[in-house]
Amino acid sequence: MLALPYLFASDLDGDGDIYLVDTSGAVTNLTADFVPEWDPALSPSGDRVAYSGRAGGFSGIYVMDLRTRQATEVTHDIGYDYQPSWSPDGSQLAFVSESEDTRDIFTLDLVSGARRRLTSSGPLEAYASPEWSPDGKAIAYSATRKGVEEIYWLELGGQEHQVSKWPLKGRYPAWSPDGQRLAFAGWDEDDKPGIYVANKDGSDVRWLWEGRAPIRSLAWAGDCIMFSMAGVTGFDIYCLNVAAGTVTTLVSGPGWNDCPTARGEGTPHPVVLQGKEASSASSLPPVTGVNIADLSDAYLVHSLGFGWLKNYLSWAGVEPKEGQYNWQDPDNVVKAAARSGLKVLLRLHDTPAWARPAGSTVTMPPSDLGTYERFVRAVARRYRGKVAAYEIGNEPNLTYEWGGRAPDPAAYTALLRVAYRAIKAEDPGALVVSGGLATTGDGGEGAMGDLAFLRGMYAAGAKGFFDALGSHPYGYGLPPFASQPWGLAVSRLQDQHAVMEEAGDGATPIWATEVGWPIFSPWSMGEHDRYAVSEQLQAYYYRQLFLEAKDHWPWLQAIFLFNLDFSTVSWYDAKQPMRWYSILEADGSPRLAFTWLCGLAGN
Repeated sequence: MLALPYLFASDLDGDGDIYLVDTSGAVTNLTADFVPEWDPALSPSGDRVAYSGRAGGFSGIYVMDLRTRQATEVTHDIGYDYQPSWSPDGSQLAFVSESEDTRDIFTLDLVSGARRRLTSSGPLEAYASPEWSPDGKAIAYSATRKGVEEIYWLELGGQEHQVSKWPLKGRYPAWSPDGQRLAFAGWDEDDKPGIYVANKDGSDVRWLWEGRAPIRSLAWAGDCIMFSMAGVTGFDIYCLNVAAGTVTTLVSGPGWNDCPTARGEGTPHPVVLQGKEASSASSLPPVTGVNIADLSDAYLVHSLGFGWLKNYLSWAGVEPKEGQYNWQDPDNVVKAAARSGLKVLLRLHDTPAWARPAGSTVTMPPSDLGTYERFVRAVARRYRGKVAAYEIGNEPNLTYEWGGRAPDPAAYTALLRVAYRAIKAEDPGALVVSGGLATTGDGGEGAMGDLAFLRGMYAAGAKGFFDALGSHPYGYGLPPFASQPWGLAVSRLQDQHAVMEEAGDGATPIWATEVGWPIFSPWSMGEHDRYAVSEQLQAYYYRQLFLEAKDHWPWLQAIFLFNLDFSTVSWYDAKQPMRWYSILEADGSPRLAFTWLCGLAGN
């Protein structure tokens, strides 16, 4: 059988690029330009490739003529556009666009420029991975509704049809060549992950192949379903022979290899990529982790070479009525970490209405510390040996995080002491981290200066009641080791450590449980706009911090970057500032910071 040429995306060369594998197995980088590109889609005629690119800083759709290697940007939206798919006649593209502050599917006529919106997402909804049917009459996609991602297809000008149904969930649909079936990456409550196929009416759902590692980006070409799957250090690309049920490796090597695309019949040629050697782990801090939103992304923490994830436990969510517990959310955190072999830092925050003054906000501290102690003991008892560390509250030197009242270091210290005793009584091995201080300089309206608050904590007897001082030293647009007159920089950590030494507590380490830099956004981010940096600078600053912190600041025991994936989840709209701190794109592909951080721990 003839060899089948195909394309894929990879961060092999330090950024996202589109690669071509020809019939001889030769690999060519089509976009070697130091600008991230992803999501390739080969045209039906095989002479063009559409992809998403960030040449202007934001993501647009490009079309490259494979004969001339000339590329043209065909969308010029304010928001991000990604995941293009060709119509069978090659005249149109379907793609995901965030141009209207949502994640919806649009089509673009490449001749007339006419644009059409196909979906209209509501709150907590998102659409992804559009795939045009072979007959050109429908588009399949995944849709997240009420927190569940499932496979649908839409008759152009007609009704929507659901393919996967609860408890089976799915993403990355791919039409069979005859247009009668859809393959997708699926998983269900009975722990059956892998590749599924179903008739387009949702009948005859079959589990084709069990894939224990996360699967991305399916493409059906001839008898082969091409897909990418996570490994220890990144993603490789595979081919599932539908008839035989056998899987072979197509693209292997270091980094994130993703988004295979091909047209026609034949056998794709396997290739082994060669990359740079990984860096040594000797310079990294003892504890490295990330703040994570989507627990299904926990497997990516290993690609970074980190060993921890940080997530959140809301008292108000777990115990909405006194004595009535709902542990589902924190249980899911613990399970996700265990599956990925990670340690957990769990932040305890939010007070239920019944445990605080009437009319107060969820950030108000509890009215009775005895009630709080009972709850903390219940948490530590349930997760004994499963949660490695607890962070007590969040940025307690901010008025907002103190229920709208003036921050009170003595009252916070009383809360911290109670939590420390409760946790140690139930799980002596668990670490207690004080609530991460917001870097606020000398303070002002809505905030108390972080150094003043810390001194107030020590004056109130905090020493000995935390295993590590929590801090949130955001970058404020500056390099990690730069000084700033008001202390608005990551280097504020030095001043906080100096206060600890003044209090005779210099041997206690600091944990930076949130640290990050936002990249430029096409939307207004308010105060975050002043501190935004380019994607390249974000990547450089993170890498510099992780590589050099141990030598510069040996007392900085832990770094948790903020954040991994807040850009990918349906509950944050396109304008949400936290999305622009992420090191993943909205389609789940790596930003430069992710690529540059991979390998620092020897992976």
